[in-house]
Amino acid sequence: MSCLRGIVTLVALSATACNQAPESREYEVHGQILRIDAERQEVLVDHDDIEGFMPAMVMPYKVQDVGLLDGKEPGDLVTATLVVEEVNAYLSTLTTTGHAPIRTAETGQLVTATDLLNDGDVVPNTPMVDQEGTLMSIESLRGHRVALTFIYTRCPLPDFCPLMDQRFAELQRDIAQSSELADVRLVSVTLDPEFDTSDVLRAHAETLDADPDLWHFVTGDRDEVLGFAKRFGVLAEPGAASTVLHNLRTAVIDPEGRLVTAYSGNMWTLAELVADLKADPAPAR
Repeated sequence: MSCLRGIVTLVALSATACNQAPESREYEVHGQILRIDAERQEVLVDHDDIEGFMPAMVMPYKVQDVGLLDGKEPGDLVTATLVVEEVNAYLSTLTTTGHAPIRTAETGQLVTATDLLNDGDVVPNTPMVDQEGTLMSIESLRGHRVALTFIYTRCPLPDFCPLMDQRFAELQRDIAQSSELADVRLVSVTLDPEFDTSDVLRAHAETLDADPDLWHFVTGDRDEVLGFAKRFGVLAEPGAASTVLHNLRTAVIDPEGRLVTAYSGNMWTLAELVADLKADPAPAR
């Protein structure tokens, strides 16, 4: 399955102890249509913050009912309902509230299908440096299964970067306790590389009791780091008061440096990530 499940369709996977499908979640979306692709049942929307889910962004969204696109055109101001289910996400309503010229110069960033890595693609060998000041790249982790996510140390939203840190800290404990996961390495890529130097990342890693041999916090040239993030469908831009506006993506990479799968948002569970890591064969020793 393509990794577009996370960024284009915003697929969110979750699990319950009783193996019952969790209830779907609904979010209200306000924005402007930039492009319509009826054949793909997709609409590109420049939207405001989606409270409780993601910051303002230019994103493509699927519609389950292609009839929702009838009569719509680029420039329409819309209100929509985003439904996030266990293995699916889509707009269930799409209502035109007005029309305005598309302000191209002010439109936010955009991730296109050609930007994105697909499952099975080799992850770019972008040079970065970790919290110990050691040069590293995904290629340097060949022979290890890798869990990779994106954070920044000044992130104020508990359900964003701090939650990713928390889950990776839990995963680090699982790795230490499970021979099945002994080869797994963790990578947290900063989205604020100008502030998050190796020294800053080292101090941050220490607060999480991160083992530097197992969990790498990496930074580098801003353009290269953000270009690397974009290949995973992550967009980041400066916000107010030293914040960074960004979406969330967490990926599993195989020992050959190929993308196995990627999760969007914060609704994935540690159990799901561990299952994906275990599903990919451990390298021969």
